[in-house]
Amino acid sequence: MTAGKNATTVESTRGTARLRVLNTRRVLTAMRQLREPVRISELAETTSLTRPTVSNIVATLEARGWLDRHEPAGTAGRPAIRFAVALDRFAVIGADAGAHRAVVEVASLDGTRKARLQHRRPIQLGEDMLSVLGTLVSDALVETGLTRAAVLAATVASPGIVEESSGGIELRPGLGAWTAAEVVGALATSVSGHVAVENDANLAARAMRTVPDMPEDFLSLQWGQRLGAGLVLDGQIYRGRHGAAGELGALLVRDPATGRRCHLEQVVRSDRLPLHGELPELSTEELISRADAGDAVALSALAQGIDPLAAAVAPLCVGLELRTVAISGGIARSGPALVTVLQERLAEHGATGVECRLSAFQEDTVLRGAVQTAVDSGWETLMEACDSDAD
Repeated sequence: MTAGKNATTVESTRGTARLRVLNTRRVLTAMRQLREPVRISELAETTSLTRPTVSNIVATLEARGWLDRHEPAGTAGRPAIRFAVALDRFAVIGADAGAHRAVVEVASLDGTRKARLQHRRPIQLGEDMLSVLGTLVSDALVETGLTRAAVLAATVASPGIVEESSGGIELRPGLGAWTAAEVVGALATSVSGHVAVENDANLAARAMRTVPDMPEDFLSLQWGQRLGAGLVLDGQIYRGRHGAAGELGALLVRDPATGRRCHLEQVVRSDRLPLHGELPELSTEELISRADAGDAVALSALAQGIDPLAAAVAPLCVGLELRTVAISGGIARSGPALVTVLQERLAEHGATGVECRLSAFQEDTVLRGAVQTAVDSGWETLMEACDSDAD
């Protein structure tokens, strides 16, 4: 009989602990959503928990150092103390491992930047990428004064196809050859939390998804010295069964300048389009600048240069009924001529009524997506820490 009572007591204790964890998760989620310091009464109303329950949870979290106490707002009556998550105690890291540029950003749990460092090289970083990333992360943490224990999560954007099940990353020649496990290892000395590796174009799409007026379905083109696309369908990023959805840069096309067959991303690199005729030596930036000024020859050359891209994108727009194409990467610094001409070329290939937009984040669109993803992962790490209390 005693053994049965003990077992019942243990189960009751575990049940109580689990309920406390679930309630703590509700309080933390509410504090994240409300953003501003809040009173216990406001948290009780938002979470539908009793005031004593919320008060106990807040006291526990404050004792852990997870919450900051703020002075009462207002002067009428007896205004209550307000509380907010101690955002400066925690950090997350977003990183973009590009062909010629590595950039790292340390941010707080609300995505506010604390430090940003980058390394740029005229030749491809290749196999040096992992050591460069590790150094940038370490130096950025020194700049912020944060320790490894403060970093709850990191997200690294990588070119290529990221295979979730195996951790492999399929990279095209010259970009390097590393696995997700090797990326995690490069950051292990600086990050105590979870390190995730994600396709760069998908992270660009993640960033564009947060733009207020973006539709639920759109194509996000990450267009730099490599080319990739992120598909957003019903508000969610579509990766495909093997993570290869959107790898437009791997398509084999005929270069209009040389007649040779090569990868699409080699044909429409953001620094130099395949020009011929009267403007063979212009950079893409110079070409678009002339086109913005109304130069008819430049407009014609621009149309010829980006036509291979339009020919690849149009079937996706038609087949998936996409009416918006977001453009990020280095080429997003361009003027309106790029948007106008790309829309015209898409229409010529049958994708009529498509709106093309330049990302306001420009070259940092991928980084923004990496930081946003790391923020979500960081909050989940806090939640998991609550779960461990019930074990």
